[in-house]
Amino acid sequence: MAGKISSFADDAARTRVLAAYDRAMAHWPQPRGERDVETRFGTTRVYSYGTGDGIPVVLLHGQSATPAEWAPHVAALAEGRTVLAVDRVGEPGYSTQTAPITTQDDTAAWLEEVLAGLGLERAHLVGHSYGGWVALNQAVRFPGRVVSVSAYDPPRALAPLRAGFVLGAIAGLLPGGENFQRRWITRLVGGTGVAAEVEEDQTELTLEAIRGHRVRLLPPPSMSDEELRSLKTPALIMLGAESAVHDARRAEARASALMPDVRTEIVPGAGHGIPVELLNSRVPAFVREVEQDLAGQA
Repeated sequence: MAGKISSFADDAARTRVLAAYDRAMAHWPQPRGERDVETRFGTTRVYSYGTGDGIPVVLLHGQSATPAEWAPHVAALAEGRTVLAVDRVGEPGYSTQTAPITTQDDTAAWLEEVLAGLGLERAHLVGHSYGGWVALNQAVRFPGRVVSVSAYDPPRALAPLRAGFVLGAIAGLLPGGENFQRRWITRLVGGTGVAAEVEEDQTELTLEAIRGHRVRLLPPPSMSDEELRSLKTPALIMLGAESAVHDARRAEARASALMPDVRTEIVPGAGHGIPVELLNSRVPAFVREVEQDLAGQA
């Protein structure tokens, strides 16, 4: 059981990772709220910002990225609504995993308990990378609270991983590869338009997380044709044209062919990192569009 639960390598690693986490989270706008939600899989830390009558937006970060990666996006997403960024159990942060998460159903059950614990009857899910897969998986397995899904470059959800990405990820875990890790992450993320200081703190956090935390979460499985066809929730799929993770055109074609209510966008020149200007304009517009449709149906 213990071998299936994520953990820090040791107390010193925990101290280093959380110090980097705190530096990266300092770029969030203020006032920033935080609370812990109990689930059967462990305690989940959730950060919040903003107020308003709009349906809340729930942010789901990429692996080893933490809610700090949303710092450049929170204010734009919080216009007229609350934004809630979930620190997944099993990731290097302030959440604490107590039970294994080994299946798609486990992943969805955890997030359903978090949304219920937050008192959210409805929510827009916005996810990047692994978090994009989590959002799509949620809309398939527990769609009741999910009003819309916006996913940027969700790995394996729509297309296989590139061999070069897999080899690079494995090489980055080898001891003594700090310089390689930094170069690989920089190439993977690509240009996003984020401020240099924010980018550096986020990169340092990811590097400390890779070195000091053992992730024992479910690797994102491919989503079947049947699962994608069942996804009735309005969805926005954004893909980096130069993503090293997968073939963006193949992913876009599959989403367009199978998902009943989807908008797709391949972003020229973009890699796996979220282009700030794109997400800060495209996602709020999509969220408003979905809410207008809901109002028209009422």
